[in-house]
Formats: sequence, structure tokens, C-alpha cells
Amino acid sequence: MIDYFIDDELKTILEKRISSLSKKYITVGTGITSSHLGDERNLREFIIADETVKYLRSQGYNTLFLLNDDSYDPLNFRQLRVAVNKDEMLIEKYKKYCGMPLTLIPDPYECHASYSAHFQNEILNRLSSLDVNVCIVDSSASYESGLYDFAKEIVFTKMEEIEGFCKNRFPTYKMKKIYWPLCPQCHSLEATNIKSIKGDDIEIICSNCKSDSTVTRGKIKGKFGGKIDTAVKWNVFHFDFEPFSKAYLDPDVGTYVIAKSLSEKFFGGNAPEIIEYGQVLMGKTLSYTLLPSLPKNVFRSIFLQKRKRDITLTEGKIIQATKECAVDEKNSFYDYVTTRLPHEILEGLDYKLVNRHSIDLLLHGSVFAKQFLKRDVLPKLPQENFLNSMDSQAVHQTLHIFNWIVDHKIEYPNETYDLFAKSLNKFLKDSEIGKANLFPFIRKLFSLEEGIPLSRVFFFLSLQSLYAYLFIIERPIKSSPHP
Repeated sequence: MIDYFIDDELKTILEKRISSLSKKYITVGTGITSSHLGDERNLREFIIADETVKYLRSQGYNTLFLLNDDSYDPLNFRQLRVAVNKDEMLIEKYKKYCGMPLTLIPDPYECHASYSAHFQNEILNRLSSLDVNVCIVDSSASYESGLYDFAKEIVFTKMEEIEGFCKNRFPTYKMKKIYWPLCPQCHSLEATNIKSIKGDDIEIICSNCKSDSTVTRGKIKGKFGGKIDTAVKWNVFHFDFEPFSKAYLDPDVGTYVIAKSLSEKFFGGNAPEIIEYGQVLMGKTLSYTLLPSLPKNVFRSIFLQKRKRDITLTEGKIIQATKECAVDEKNSFYDYVTTRLPHEILEGLDYKLVNRHSIDLLLHGSVFAKQFLKRDVLPKLPQENFLNSMDSQAVHQTLHIFNWIVDHKIEYPNETYDLFAKSLNKFLKDSEIGKANLFPFIRKLFSLEEGIPLSRVFFFLSLQSLYAYLFIIERPIKSSPHP
């Protein structure tokens, strides 16, 4: 049975909401803005939402997992710089699009239909690599298809009332725009404002292209201000649960509190229950290093622990977490990297024959070793000068140990490390083989640094690796007499 990272408080929140629902399904929602990819810090929201979805489905509930992309938001210059990796040529070429909706901007990399489509795809691929699979809801499509038209009617007929409500209820909060009209000429959102509303006619002015246009309520294009957009979205898609960090829960200016009040007063009353989570804090040197270095179960485990607490990640904490997170029934990820990985590389894994899990471990382990342990994990065979200078007694004792390990692994394939280590020590004692003199020789044979117990290396070594080493060290002594 899978043990989900769902604490008792969250279970109570889930059960209370579910018991009040009349519909036949549950909706868990999250949100993105497809302006750039960003580093790993923002992934906690989606992993916690996904864990909640997986738990609900395990309980037999029909659960939708929606990811709303604010693709109608205007691009800003900071987002552009991050999106194009600070490429000066692309910045110069695309800065003219700042202020326009992401969905109307060409793809800088010329592989998708639009800027937003490119980064939407990048984000979905990243989430999929973490086993987070969502149903995307594109906000530009929601606006264009008419899903939000009912809210347009409310906003344009009650604009002063909405402004007054926000001012009285949340006096420290100032909404930049209740509605962001799209300029019919230059397609700017940022530079365009509503000048007047007279019946069905809405006059809009644009400071970018200096145009003055009049459009009807039914024909106007644009988007709601962020808090209103959130309230409308909740009522259109019936979100039941959504993750929020503390910043969004501020009672004076937080998105959740204001959007909930707007929903209750103007747009239908629905608001999701809060799945609260803590922020992820880390230095710039760790940005973009975690996903290539950590398998998905290790990454998820780090981000799911103690969901309401802030996480401050350092190299030391990442390394410690890899020692605590298992990648199979015998190994932590750290054990795998320091003991098994060099030998799996040595075996020359054929990617067509091994499973996806093995490939992911090998690839992530190699990057982790270089990024966090500051060393390359390379297959290292004994050098010829070492083979030529091998002491015959040490060689015969090593062969004796390796043959014993092979036979023991075949006889006890599912043995735990503790039992293996106990049996190994008994064998060495019965065979009168001293560790002090022999083990340094074996370390040189393995090109293995100090600090990793050889008993653990022996335990994790596959039979293929043992056979390879037996073949390597037997050849030079086949013609030599036994001492």
C-alpha cells in the first residue's frame, strides 16, 4: 500500500469539503503563467496538489486535476530576460512585445504557435518528469470561447460597486485595473485603459500607440484584474481545493482572501478549500541543479515533507535527504551513487535493454555526484601497471573473497545488508583473511576512495561486476603457481 504525504489536518480539510459536495467529482486546481520556465522553487505547489490528487483517487474519488495557465497575462521585461536566458539578441528582438498577452507573442524559439504555447509545453514536460500529470486550462481560450462572458456583464455594469467594495473591505489593497482591455491596434494590455463606459459602448485609450477606440461590451477583448480573474475561474471550473502559500493568505492584500470575498459578493460564491504549503528558499547556486541531479521520488520527498513549513535548501541538506530517501528496497539514493553507480556504468548498460527506472537513476546519479559530491563517477578499471605489480597472495585472497560473495549472493539473493555484513565478517575470520592488509589492495583495485565501507560495496556490487573483476585479476596469475 502506498503511503501518501497527507497529514491528519489535510485529511480533515478534504473530508469536510467532500461531505458537503453534491456533484459527482472533485476538482483540485493550480495555476501557472507561461511567461518563462523558472527554477525549482515554484514546484512545491504542484507536487503537493498532485499528492492530494493521488490520495483522493486512491480513496475512490473521481478527481480532476486542473492547471490554469494565465496565458492572457502581459509579458514584462524581467520575464523575457529569464525566458530567453538573457540572450541579448533575443531580448532586443522581443522587448517590443512586452505589455502584450503571452498568447499573442511569437515563440522566441520558433517551435510552437506562440510564446505561451512554448513555455506551457516546457512546464508540462517538467511536471510530467516528476510524475505530475495535469489537465491544462488555457485562460486565453477561456476568454475567447465565452466562458467568462457572464462575468464581463457583471464587471461592466457594476464596476463602481466593485471598486467601492474593495476599497471599503480591503482599504490597504489597490487594484491596478478591474479590467485590462486589449488595444485593437497594437495589442497592448499594459498600456491600455478604459476611459469611459456609456451603455454598451466602452471607450479605451492606449498610451503605446496613442489610439482612442470605442468597442461594444460584447466585442471588447481583454482580461480581468488578477483577483477578479481568480474569483471567476473558481466559479467557472468549480475548484474544490487549491494550494496556497502564506503570501496569498494575507488577510489584507492576499489573493485568496480578496478573491473569495469577490466571489461571494459578485460571481457565484465558490471558493476552494486551502491546501497551505511553505515556501522553498535556496541560493542562486542551487537553481536549476535539483531536477537534473535528483530522481523524481527523491525530489518529491524533499518537497512534500512537512508541507506547511518553509524549506531552506542547501547542498548539505540535499545530500542528507539523499541518504534518507530510498530508491529501491536496499538502497538510499546516496548509497546508490557512492557504491553501485560506478559499477553499473562499468557494466556498459544497454539503454534498449534496461528499464526506465535504471536509466533515470544512472543519469541523475552521475549529475548528482558531480554537482553535489564534487566528483565524476566514471568506470575505472585497474591500470596495467597495477595489474603487473599485484601481490600474488593478495590476488588469491581477493579471488577467494569474490568467489565467496558470488556464491553467497546466488544462495541468498534477498539478504539484508546487516546479515550480509555479519556473514562476510565470519567468512573472513574463518578464512584467516586480515582486513588491514588486504582491503587497501581491493580499494586500489576498485579505484575506490576512503570513507565507503567495503562491506557495503560488496553488498551492492552486481554479479556481473564481480564476474568482470574476477576475469580481470585472474588473467595475470593463470600461468603463475599458487604460493
